[in-house]
Amino acid sequence: MVEHAGTRQPRLPGARGSRQRGSILLVSLVALLLLFIGALFTLRGVLTDTALTDAFNERQKATIASDLALQWTVSQIEATYQASQGHVLEISAAGKPWFLSTAQPQVPDATYWSTCETNPSSTYVCAPVTLANSAPQKAWVFVQPTGRSDPSACGDTQSLTAWYYDIWVHTVDPRTQTGVDTESLFKLCVAQ
Repeated sequence: MVEHAGTRQPRLPGARGSRQRGSILLVSLVALLLLFIGALFTLRGVLTDTALTDAFNERQKATIASDLALQWTVSQIEATYQASQGHVLEISAAGKPWFLSTAQPQVPDATYWSTCETNPSSTYVCAPVTLANSAPQKAWVFVQPTGRSDPSACGDTQSLTAWYYDIWVHTVDPRTQTGVDTESLFKLCVAQ
């Protein structure tokens, strides 16, 4: 066979060419695997963020429902006070389903609320609140005296004394079981 200078012989596929293609395939598979793992971690982060956002939103909705229940309770206190011609709640609210005549020695816990909801008694008092706009949350409230009063907190112009009451609100969304318990201090100025 005569070879001419400057002419090349065609390459036959051999071991060296198949090794190059095998290493390119291996590198491609590793790159795809890394991309897949990265996508999984990104998806996991997105799902976690979504779950946290949903929980935060449900908590916010329950807090808003608690605020609505608190407004309802304040209106009940004010109406009771007006109807009694200015007596303290210990006198004017006796027998109301939302008024507990003696102060709880501790913060109401889940047992208190579940007992109150299902079997109210003289020591487990709470009233269900109907929330506006057909809210799915359910709320229960009770008011109790703190035992504190202050003759100078309402101003001296009308001889008023401030009587303080705790308002407890328990709100639950039955769909998600997200709940909020809040306590507020209410000041009632009563003529002495």
